[in-house]
Amino acid sequence: KNDIRMLSASLYSAVPFWPAGTVFLYDTGDEELCAVRLKSGQILLGPNDGSCTMSVYSFGLDSARRVDPKRFGTDEYAIARAAGHLAAGKGFENLGSRMECSELKQFHIEPAEIAPGVAKGQVAVLLKTFGNITFNIGVDEFEKTGIQQNDEIEVTITYRDAVVYRDSMTYQPSFGYVEEGAPVVFNGSSGYMDIGLNRANFIEMCLPKILREPDPGEFKVCIRKKGA
Repeated sequence: KNDIRMLSASLYSAVPFWPAGTVFLYDTGDEELCAVRLKSGQILLGPNDGSCTMSVYSFGLDSARRVDPKRFGTDEYAIARAAGHLAAGKGFENLGSRMECSELKQFHIEPAEIAPGVAKGQVAVLLKTFGNITFNIGVDEFEKTGIQQNDEIEVTITYRDAVVYRDSMTYQPSFGYVEEGAPVVFNGSSGYMDIGLNRANFIEMCLPKILREPDPGEFKVCIRKKGA
């Protein structure tokens, strides 16, 4: 099964490193093809399945187009034809009819809540390969809490208002600053805050329930500095 949240995070992580006009292709299934141009100028081209969510949320939507199936076809090569059209400089607007933002499929992302010593948000992505969890709390946002590296913090994760995880730990640059098997909150490579275990799988060992629920975004997090 396609992990739309993971793909969305991967696209978001790559976009800032490429200049305006760069076209990113992704192909996850049979949804109608669309092209999304971000306010930063990059273009995401692929099925309208929610994969553009984190990029649109983070960089803003300039405009979107429905890729015309009569012109580019509906077979597996349609996305390549549309990409070739863009690469040849034939115009974003000529891909097809305009799409409103409301027509783009997107999974729900709530804005993070930031206060002195406290950051609240939700689970954005499950990094299943490593067992880490990425929250929708940006590193820049988290810095506004005043929480410093090495500070003692308490992390509480809830699901539909029920506490499913609570533990004390420290905020650190990376895993190696805590003992093996210990939990740690750190700045993720995606630009968002992550939680994990040093040389262990946080999801499997601390929050296996999240793998059984259809929407990880229903899991909310509160990161609070001790004493705040």
